[in-house]
Amino acid sequence: MIAYFDTSAMIPLLVEEPLSKIAERVWQQASWVASSRVSYVEARAGLARACRMERISPPELREAVEGLETLHRQMHQVEITADLVERAGQLAEELALRAYDAIQLAAAASLDVDDLIVVTSDRQLAAAAQTLGLASISDPGTST
Repeated sequence: MIAYFDTSAMIPLLVEEPLSKIAERVWQQASWVASSRVSYVEARAGLARACRMERISPPELREAVEGLETLHRQMHQVEITADLVERAGQLAEELALRAYDAIQLAAAASLDVDDLIVVTSDRQLAAAAQTLGLASISDPGTST
């Protein structure tokens, strides 16, 4: 299995969230893992926001960022190309996706592999992935 992690599925690998256990299991079982290069920025912003909202402490933020650096090195990074941005624009329009969700979906679809599963905590993104014929996991215990 090839696992594509969007940012909402990467954060639970770093901070305890409802998707944490399933994200960890998929990460461990995948033959390789991919994500969009933009996920790094989104994850750093999400972790910093969690700290500002006092969901995690400053030391936990530093630990999570170190974990993110490790994850980032371990996964295949899908580059943001002009073609990918154009496809993301089409997907945003056709599937009513937010901009970054459309980029994530276009990046996942660009991998063009048979055994791909999109891992996300965003049900709308999971449904959009399914529309494109991609398997997805969007919630603990829920696979589409």
